[in-house]
Amino acid sequence: MHDATAQLRRVPLLSKTGMVAALPLFGAFVVGLGSRRRLRRHFPVLFRIQFVGVAVLAVLAGWSFEVNVRNVGAVGVLLVAQVGAVILAATLFRARSDGPLLAFAMYGNPVFWSAPVAVATLGTEAAAFLVAYDMLTQPRIALAVKLMRSRAPVEQSKRSALADYAPTAGALSGFLLGLVVAPPGGIATVVALLGVALGAFGSLLLGVAWPREWVGRAAARVSLRGLGLHLSFVPSVLALVTLAGFALPDAAWLLAFSPLPVSLVAFARLYGYSTRTAATGFALSIVLAILLLPAALALGG
Repeated sequence: MHDATAQLRRVPLLSKTGMVAALPLFGAFVVGLGSRRRLRRHFPVLFRIQFVGVAVLAVLAGWSFEVNVRNVGAVGVLLVAQVGAVILAATLFRARSDGPLLAFAMYGNPVFWSAPVAVATLGTEAAAFLVAYDMLTQPRIALAVKLMRSRAPVEQSKRSALADYAPTAGALSGFLLGLVVAPPGGIATVVALLGVALGAFGSLLLGVAWPREWVGRAAARVSLRGLGLHLSFVPSVLALVTLAGFALPDAAWLLAFSPLPVSLVAFARLYGYSTRTAATGFALSIVLAILLLPAALALGG
């Protein structure tokens, strides 16, 4: 009882620490917003450069992943929950032209939001788990990317697919490397910090991709429907697994209540989907993530 009370008392402090950790990400977004006129014509190249950086991170994350029952089980639970949410969203929004984009949104935000907040509140090991989960399960992203590319209003070249699928190849390569060569000490810290750096770069690209007009009733309505699914389905699965007696890593709850993916607006601009819907949904998800942060930290404790 005393431990539980002490943990609840720590939550407000952890929440404030998490918000301070998110300030540099907001700063990067503002820089991207201010320079979007100059950088937008280079956006496809910048976006693919980010994916190459993510591929490097994927190799390191796969290499550093500690294989044990809790970690593997947690990855499996999160993967099933998120893929289930994506399949459900793809079904519910199948009649919409931007349905694939809304389905991709269900994957949440392991790096842009969850990893920096985890570094500030739970430590680098917790953040490294989130990055490793994101990287090791990159095939789930590849499936969503394939769906978005196949229905994209803007036709994509076959050559661009090499960069779009690079993180998946990197994660698998890193994991296989870890099976034969032990990772060096401190690699978890490198993974966490590199994840934060790429999150900042992603924030800058978010500012570059941000549409000038993004608030609208129609966009808000569909975004709130997507957010309702995102913030209910995965947390419900995690709650059921926890009630069944499986102890999930604390960071899993940060991911469950995270904002939508930072790349949502970038993918919308790159593939020709509605940037207004993507931007509205992402902005609303940030507000909700801030409000739900104390709950995520309390559940994780």
